Amino acid sequence: MADELSSAVVESVKYYLNRIEHILKRLDADQEAGRYLAVKLAPDMLDTGFNFAVAIKFAARALCPPAKRDMPEIPEEQNCATLLAYVQEVRSVIAPITVNEVRAPVSHIAGDGKLHQSAEDYITKFALPNMIFHITMAYAGLRHAGFSIGKADFDGLHVY
Repeated sequence: MADELSSAVVESVKYYLNRIEHILKRLDADQEAGRYLAVKLAPDMLDTGFNFAVAIKFAARALCPPAKRDMPEIPEEQNCATLLAYVQEVRSVIAPITVNEVRAPVSHIAGDGKLHQSAEDYITKFALPNMIFHITMAYAGLRHAGFSIGKADFDGLHVY
């Protein structure tokens, strides 16, 4: 499976963890950071802070199970300090993981679904898309609340 899984996919997980850190550092400099993190796009949705926490967890969740490594847990409180510390914790766990280590198939739960996926399918069709989904929901919550953030913050590529 490592032959089918590109190292670019593993590096993409790490890259988007860095993008989360960038956004959180910008947010941490704002006096209203707590208000922004509490925003929900709809009453039955996760708040922005928890979406960041879940996105960070998906960085670990993408690489740790197929590499047979333990994952750090989401902090109980989601503020800039705890989320930035969580980014560092997850980064330290996933930094040494290479494409050659992410070989093990993964059995997991997705909502109410019980899935068994190859490492390639697990990372590319479940974990990385979920990570980006939760980053997007956090980004949307910040935008909705009026925080000045743009596509360049999200992907680190655009320049305006």
